[in-house]
Amino acid sequence: MFDSTKLQGPAFEPLKDDEVFKKAIVEHGVVTWKDGEIDFAPEFMYNHSYELLGSAGVGKNTFAKGLAERFGATLVIKTPSDLKGAYVGQTKASIFDLFKGIGDYDYDYYPGDYINAATVEKDGTAVRTVTIKNLSKASVSIKVRAYSGTHYTDGFNYNKRSNNGERQNICTYGGFSKAKTVKVTAQEKGYKSSYDFSEVKKGDTIKFGTYEQDYPVDGKDPIEWVVLDKTEDSIFVMSKYALDCLPYNKVYANVTWQFCTLREWLNEKFYNVAFNETEKTMIRETTVRNKDNPDYGTWGGYDTKDKVFLLSTKEAKKESYGFDTHRDAADINRRCAPSRYAVAQGARQYDVLNSIYAITADNEATCKWWLRSPGMVNSFATCVGAGGGFSYRGIYVGRGDAVGSGSDLAVRPVMVLDLKS
Repeated sequence: MFDSTKLQGPAFEPLKDDEVFKKAIVEHGVVTWKDGEIDFAPEFMYNHSYELLGSAGVGKNTFAKGLAERFGATLVIKTPSDLKGAYVGQTKASIFDLFKGIGDYDYDYYPGDYINAATVEKDGTAVRTVTIKNLSKASVSIKVRAYSGTHYTDGFNYNKRSNNGERQNICTYGGFSKAKTVKVTAQEKGYKSSYDFSEVKKGDTIKFGTYEQDYPVDGKDPIEWVVLDKTEDSIFVMSKYALDCLPYNKVYANVTWQFCTLREWLNEKFYNVAFNETEKTMIRETTVRNKDNPDYGTWGGYDTKDKVFLLSTKEAKKESYGFDTHRDAADINRRCAPSRYAVAQGARQYDVLNSIYAITADNEATCKWWLRSPGMVNSFATCVGAGGGFSYRGIYVGRGDAVGSGSDLAVRPVMVLDLKS
């Protein structure tokens, strides 16, 4: 138990708000709040913490229950035997389930350890064989890729029937102890030589372009984009998943968005790898406004013209895009999961062991991702934290092993698509 009364001074003033204090995240072994704006050394925590020791029956649990009642906190008591499992994934699932009912977040099953998918035939109609292992009665979502060129259908859900041919309801099931294998057939769908996004709405997800997203790598996958805004002739989109892991700038230096190496990578390598010639004609060159840091006054640099770019701090809290207007809010719409490829490239993936907020609406573990705006100095750039908030302080632009370096941040591109092309 840590004695939080030792956190004195102006720097810790925000922690007097219980809602802020509850949103702690562990980063590189350091307890932080407000996306790294508030933290303290692990040695300080160790020197001001207390451990309840004693044999069984001396009142350790009773004392803990009393503390929880005093502070209005939820107390969960588990023994190691409650959490450890004999099979791969059971311990992780038990820890995940430990957080069910705590706070106001609704947790579901963590399916990653239970679903094992075989090969996918890429010959028009996709067939996927899915093995489900040792699941009790539950709702399980299975994504099925129906390839047409490089595009695929929406997700498949066991207990949801769709009549459009893109999903099939194979069965509903109760509990079973043995593995159950089913075949899921998804109808071919995808745009081959042209796109029509005229009917999409804000908040929809579209597929456009391709980029490697699996690991081990198995060829490029369709990129999913969330529609943030729509006008008569364009849509503004942001990738649903963080697609890669790169520093804001290759070296630690004072830099603005105009001259950082991440901007160069997005508009050259990513642009040429992710989009074919037809798709490139739809990507509009956009004048990108680079404002100064509103808290620290750090220069944002000159405006740029980009095909692909990142959100700014102002855009990341724009209500019309679906975001919370408070930058430090644990906004579920700002939370983002990295692709498996991005994790393999170094993106750090957080989970409920780091924070109960480090999970997306799809129950996927989150990552931090870059914004283009400057931090407190020009050697810092801003980013969205694992819980969906951000600060104007920012993080080091270059790679490095030190805590607080930008070596494990992911990239979430945005762009404007021309509907008239």
